[in-house]
This record gives sequence, C-alpha cells and structure tokens, in this order.
Amino acid sequence: MIARRRNGAARRVEISAQEVEDAFRLLQYVSGPEARQLRDKFETLLRPVCFWASSRTGRHSNYPAWGPCGRFVSVPNQRCIEHQWPLLNGVPDPFPERCTVTLDEELEDSRWAKYSGGLRCPFKRRAGSERCAHHDPRDGELCGRPVDGGATCTTAEGIFACDTHRWVKLADLKSELEQLPLTVECCYCDAISGESCMNKNGQPVAFHKKRVNAVQGSREQQELSDTIEWLRL
Repeated sequence: MIARRRNGAARRVEISAQEVEDAFRLLQYVSGPEARQLRDKFETLLRPVCFWASSRTGRHSNYPAWGPCGRFVSVPNQRCIEHQWPLLNGVPDPFPERCTVTLDEELEDSRWAKYSGGLRCPFKRRAGSERCAHHDPRDGELCGRPVDGGATCTTAEGIFACDTHRWVKLADLKSELEQLPLTVECCYCDAISGESCMNKNGQPVAFHKKRVNAVQGSREQQELSDTIEWLRL
C-alpha cells in the first residue's frame, strides 16, 4: 500500500486484510474521485483468489516454485476451474479435449508459462489418451541427443523441443539450411551436386543466386525452415 509522508513523499505501509475490509466499508459513505479510486482498489484486493501453488519449493528459497495462482474465484478457499484437477467423481471435465496434467515442473521453461499461463496443460489430448503428445510421448518423440555415459536424452518433444539441447540442434539445422544449395547442380557455373560454385578463374565462391533459388520452396527447404521455427518457439 502506498501512503504519503507529511512532505508528500510516497512510502509503503503494510495493512492487514481486516483493516482493508474496514476501510472499504467506510469508503462506501465517501464521495469523490479519490475515494472511488481507493474503493475500487480495495474491492480488487478483497476479491477471493485461487491459492493453488506448487508443492515444490524454489531452487534457492522456501517459497513454492510456482504460484500462488491468483485467479479470481467466487468464494474464499476455492480453487479456480483450472486447478480443481483431479475432479471429484461425477463432476464433468470443463475442458474434455485438453490434456489432464496440471503443470508444475514444466513451468521452469518460459515457453510453458507463456502458452499456459501457469495452469492446466493447454494442449489437446492425443488419440486414445487423456494426455497430450508431451505428457504421453511415443517412440521417436524423445530428444535422443547423446548425453554422458552413452545414454540419450529422454526429454519428450511432442510439443516443444528439448530446452537443454534445442540450441545445439538449431545451430546444426541452420548450417544444414545454408548448405542446402550444395545438394543441387548450379546452372550458372555448371558445378555438380556436392561441389562448390566457381568463378571464371576457377576459384571457389559463394553459392550463385540461381543455385540458391533452385532450392527455394523445395520440400527439404520447407522442412528445415519449419523445424528451425519450432526450435525457436
């Protein structure tokens, strides 16, 4: 709460919820724009909110790793519709097409926080499952990047690329995209597939424009571009 010193300087003060409630009731009898503005602010503060929070603590603190939610609800101590999962018996799922997972550790990745708002998983269930492609991965949907000990990374990539290895993959694919013209012949200098373009003196040069244009719009170029955009999400 911001209060004012006698000299007009702003200072923060802590007031209890009970004091806010008392002030809100008294402000009902006060007219004027300042009183109305303060009354609206207190009304927002007093609205009950969902207090769902992660059961995990932050890496360097005793506070929840994620939360509290803070969504407005109808009555105190009620969870918002996103955090009522798992539902009680007989209660219909308000989002029958969405994955049933309540996000927690995923929210350490800013992409999950951005697309979900920190709530229940926003992505559609995959066929025959109550979970999405990330939370119910199939063969071929894991990162697969080599890690220590000869094993491979098992992070699911059904929705987002593995955050640990996506930048390495991105660099590899950008290099592959830049070298894609090398897979076709150059109709300007007659360089065959796999050979560099040459100038009139027989010196290697950058790819000629006609050779670059030859791969524009190709299936390989489109697939590489789409994968790069996905890695950049």
